[in-house]
Amino acid sequence: MRRQMERFKQQLSDQGKLQGRESVLIAFDHLLDLLDEHEEKHRLEIGARSTNGEKSNGEVEAAIRAETEFFRDAVRTVIERTIADLVHRGDKEWKKFYDRID
Repeated sequence: MRRQMERFKQQLSDQGKLQGRESVLIAFDHLLDLLDEHEEKHRLEIGARSTNGEKSNGEVEAAIRAETEFFRDAVRTVIERTIADLVHRGDKEWKKFYDRID
């Protein structure tokens, strides 16, 4: 997803629409960092439990993985739609995903 963010940044830069919107990309980057930290914290917690001989519940782990994947997909969708709105800003034919994209 990080490479995709760089492509979006390059796309905005190429079209001259990045100026003044760097903070949006920084906010998205922070959101991705938070997701990565959450996953790492969970992995460390599971590792510590297994070191102590505790077995993890497979159903719970599957649910956590599914939830994490859902949030990653949701974040990716919001990023893609927001960037698309920024790229097409001023295009009368573009049907915006979100209002208030400046």
